[in-house]
Amino acid sequence: MEYKVRFANPQKQYADHREEFIKAFDDTLSRGAIANKEDLWKFEEDIAKFVGVKYAIGVNSGTSALDVAFQAAGIRESDEVITVAHTFIASISCVYLAGATPVLVDVGEDFNMDVKLIEKALTPRTKAIEPVHLNGRLCDMEVIMDIAKRKGLVLIEDAAQALGASMKMSDGSVKSAGSFGLAGCFSLYWAKALGGFGGSGMITTDDAELAQKAKLMRYNGENREDRHFYYHGHNFLMDNLHAALLNVKLKYFPQWLKRRAEIAELYHQGLEHVSQVKIPRFGDPRFSDIYTNYVIRAEKRDELARYLGDQGVETMISWASPMYRQPAMEPNDVFLPETEKICKEVLSLPMYPELTDEEVQYVIEQVRNFYES
Repeated sequence: MEYKVRFANPQKQYADHREEFIKAFDDTLSRGAIANKEDLWKFEEDIAKFVGVKYAIGVNSGTSALDVAFQAAGIRESDEVITVAHTFIASISCVYLAGATPVLVDVGEDFNMDVKLIEKALTPRTKAIEPVHLNGRLCDMEVIMDIAKRKGLVLIEDAAQALGASMKMSDGSVKSAGSFGLAGCFSLYWAKALGGFGGSGMITTDDAELAQKAKLMRYNGENREDRHFYYHGHNFLMDNLHAALLNVKLKYFPQWLKRRAEIAELYHQGLEHVSQVKIPRFGDPRFSDIYTNYVIRAEKRDELARYLGDQGVETMISWASPMYRQPAMEPNDVFLPETEKICKEVLSLPMYPELTDEEVQYVIEQVRNFYES
């Protein structure tokens, strides 16, 4: 189907920077810089600076970032990890694949972990907390960090959707996603705020030991200098060509984030008086959201999605059911009321920096038309 307003439009971003992408492609391949070369090292260095940490380790997906981080952190069988069910399956799969058990807590109105529920979920087996920063908004990391510190727990951030999101701490400092815990895990999938041409990911950390272990584990456990294998690792290395293309995009990332904020404000203003819609404006000045997704909660969500599609507006539902209802996780007796409710209401509207004001206004107009008809 040909949409009037697409949910995402990588073709437009490519067209805007085509000459730079072609130059980076040609330069990289002309040098024969295929794997683990200077383009990757530069991208890792620049991401570490952007996040505000000492180390960044490039991998081939956000899922791989989680898998490597959990294993490098020593999460293992008999451990429990507190996380959420309103997320992509990888946030939970990484716990299972490390041999541990996920303990799921509910989310709040901002779609993120309800921090009031964390301590109630602790047991003697609890080893880690995995907050998921959904839709480009941070969890309340000040509270989560305090719990982790008091209880001696590992903190690994699923920051797949949150590169560039930040919050102001009580001491006046500003910290970014991926800089709070032992490790942060990012997805650079093409549909993310900073997305590659396929799949890529990144682990960030201030811990030298974890960084070194992750670097080896992403490359089959091999130290390329002495050619010894120190771990049973994975073939998860980010390829150098991908890093070269992401180096081009990273230059424009701050202005793309600014444009996302402008688009979000247009949506806010256009939809705030539609009583059947709850917009993602949460009223806490500590948080700076990046709006990886612009997610509304809507009455008659499924009917609205079909209507928008008929009017040429592409949308997405993430997710229509809690992850604990997926076949991979059944049977279980988990029931999280806010998660259940959210899954019946969430709808993601088009959000990418190349959207025009006119396209945003068209989406707003169609949402209004649906509820007024």
